[in-house]
Amino acid sequence: MSTSTFYEVADDRPAGAGLVAAAPIAAGTAVADFADRPVHTVPSVYTIQVGVAEHVDSPTVRYLNHSCAANVFVDTVARIVITMRAIGQGEELTFFYPSTEWAMVRPFACLCAAPDCIGMVQGAYFLPSDVLARYPLSPHIRKLDADRGGPSRDRPPVPGSGS
Repeated sequence: MSTSTFYEVADDRPAGAGLVAAAPIAAGTAVADFADRPVHTVPSVYTIQVGVAEHVDSPTVRYLNHSCAANVFVDTVARIVITMRAIGQGEELTFFYPSTEWAMVRPFACLCAAPDCIGMVQGAYFLPSDVLARYPLSPHIRKLDADRGGPSRDRPPVPGSGS
């Protein structure tokens, strides 16, 4: 089990390993920094999309699981993870994957059971703009959502491919 001042990696989460608060954390706290991580042009199941065709893998951020009622936000500009509300000790740190991911490498059925659960987590491309408007989004997701309409909605454009 890995640990930091704010969290520890727990292997017993319903969706696999995840980050849980090691102690209570105040709202607005930066709990992780991934600014020093290299940028990749090809996504994987472990990367977080930080730009239209930019993806980052971080040993910490890869353990953040998804929730439709997330308690942290991944700031892709500052490259930090920040709490959106107070988090209690032992509570899992989660973020809304479509807030950073346009089209996910490996979609999955959501397990969060939140009242407004999106059901299938595939990326922002697959959600209507009115659903996305309920969540804080990364600038590249806001831009991609605003620009959509040209390519077919049946198949997401591959970021960086020009299609």
